Amino acid sequence: MEIKTDKYNITYDLANATVTCKGSLLLNGAKEYEPILQLLNQAAEQQQPNSLTIDIRELKFLNSSGINMMTKFVINVSDIKSLELNLIVIAYKKIVWQEKLSKNLRRLMPTLLVKLE
Repeated sequence: MEIKTDKYNITYDLANATVTCKGSLLLNGAKEYEPILQLLNQAAEQQQPNSLTIDIRELKFLNSSGINMMTKFVINVSDIKSLELNLIVIAYKKIVWQEKLSKNLRRLMPTLLVKLE
């Protein structure tokens, strides 16, 4: 599965159990982020009971609506008790907003594994 525009690219690789986010996500509101949230939810459902990696290292920008979408996704995954999924987020430590987002997501889902490079 892939969502691709001239500004961003979200790719779900089923074989590697990875969603890779690239570019700049500066969409307007939850409605515009809905296709990305659906892709993340589908990836989570397909990967259970294993793990799913969200790689945001190549994501340059993520606005507050995007942060809300990621938060909603993590809450959805942690709230669905029947969903047995280990969630991993890979981010760059040197990019402050990526490190901050990763740590905030871990507060919402203590089992979330954060890999900062």
